[in-house]
Amino acid sequence: MSYILLIEDNQENADMTIRILRSANYEVKHCLRGYEGAKMARWERPDVILIDFDLPDIDGRTMTLMLKRQLGQSPPPIIAVTARAGVAEMRIAEEFGCNGFVSKPFLPDELLNMIEEVLKPPAAMD
Repeated sequence: MSYILLIEDNQENADMTIRILRSANYEVKHCLRGYEGAKMARWERPDVILIDFDLPDIDGRTMTLMLKRQLGQSPPPIIAVTARAGVAEMRIAEEFGCNGFVSKPFLPDELLNMIEEVLKPPAAMD
């Protein structure tokens, strides 16, 4: 079972996301604040991190850069799950190091498919 760290400051959004993830048999831990999430990520090494870009204590983009630096050579995939929508925002997320992007509101399958995609092992080169 994969372990997902959810960093989301809106409790209602977090509760909905947690239900979706647990129904798909993921282990989920939740943090309301970015710095708390960074600490948990360093100690517990999740398989995937879901991060909101609009956190109260640190911008989610900055948080992504920080996590990538702090978690070393092979950090877990980070997926932006944010109300910020559009192609430009998706590109910004990618530039800041996100491995995936999901706009709120989202369909459960959209989130689960993105998680499955980032958890896939890299394709072998022939």
